[in-house]
Amino acid sequence: MTKNNVANYPVVIHLVPYDGIGGVETAARSMADFKQDGTNFQVNYIFSALSVSRHRFPLFNPFPYFDVARRIIAARPDILIVSLWRSCAVAFLVKLIFPRIRVVLFLHSTEDVHFPDRLLTRLTAMISHQIWADSKATLVRRLPDCRLTKNGKVISFVIHHIFAPEKRLVEAVFIFWGRIHALKRLERALAIFANIHAVHPEARFIIIGPDGGELARLQKLILSMGLTHAVRFAGEMNFSEIKCLAKDASFYLQTSELEGMAMSVVEGMQLGLVPVVTPVGEISSYCRHQKNSLLITSDRGVAEDILALLNDPQKYEQVRNRAIATWVAKPLYAESVVNACLEIYSEINDEG
Repeated sequence: MTKNNVANYPVVIHLVPYDGIGGVETAARSMADFKQDGTNFQVNYIFSALSVSRHRFPLFNPFPYFDVARRIIAARPDILIVSLWRSCAVAFLVKLIFPRIRVVLFLHSTEDVHFPDRLLTRLTAMISHQIWADSKATLVRRLPDCRLTKNGKVISFVIHHIFAPEKRLVEAVFIFWGRIHALKRLERALAIFANIHAVHPEARFIIIGPDGGELARLQKLILSMGLTHAVRFAGEMNFSEIKCLAKDASFYLQTSELEGMAMSVVEGMQLGLVPVVTPVGEISSYCRHQKNSLLITSDRGVAEDILALLNDPQKYEQVRNRAIATWVAKPLYAESVVNACLEIYSEINDEG
């Protein structure tokens, strides 16, 4: 094995395009706080968050791709985990020069976002040792014809164990955190909220996250809907800040058209928020309508469901408690990743 191993631990690099607030980036960062003997684990980025935040040109600049490939080859890791399509491009460069490396393709969504994503994901599957996914739905639906998905691994996306606040009265206070992006379909969330606001003028909706290209349009929409006093864009926040705002909320409202595990939904449930969500990706497997969540099949229908819970505090508390219980004693992301890496390393040693 590689000379970089410390106490015969495998050297593992997880490559992510850039650091940010998304579920992929948040999960990758959580490895830094995880203390367990067994791996020498690093997270590398193709681009600096600063360069990406200033303008989009660096994302299409080829030099960072070659530079990070050079750094990975110099580190000579045993395992290279790649998340998202830009990282897949680097995997090819690394595998070409360092063929002994084991590439792990990590999938985070049930569907391809665009053609480059579709192409690079499938090509990377061909050179991968193993495929991981953030959920069973992602593993089954994303690459249904790939032989590696049959023995692929589902990695837990519970980043941390969270203690929910004490029992509280249900109020018409909604919260969302994530990218303000077209895929999140926040205009639909606003339409649902507007139905609640018409009955409960005191209702509030807090939207947390960086602009992914939709902020200006949504601000104009809110103005046209007469909701400027009821909807607040809070900007980007760390999780400690999010938890402080979530204490005053009763519902987590998300109307995405595309998700994998949907980590923010998991976090919301752990915090004692009743999720009001579209049943996309893995959400449909862990959210049960009227049991631990409200699933959105029609805007008017789910608005009526929300109003019913607002009028029945006891029922709300039952749904809330089941949402919290959904994630009690589940394994952490970091534990799941380390165990999967050690399995691969064991295979490497068995091969001699």
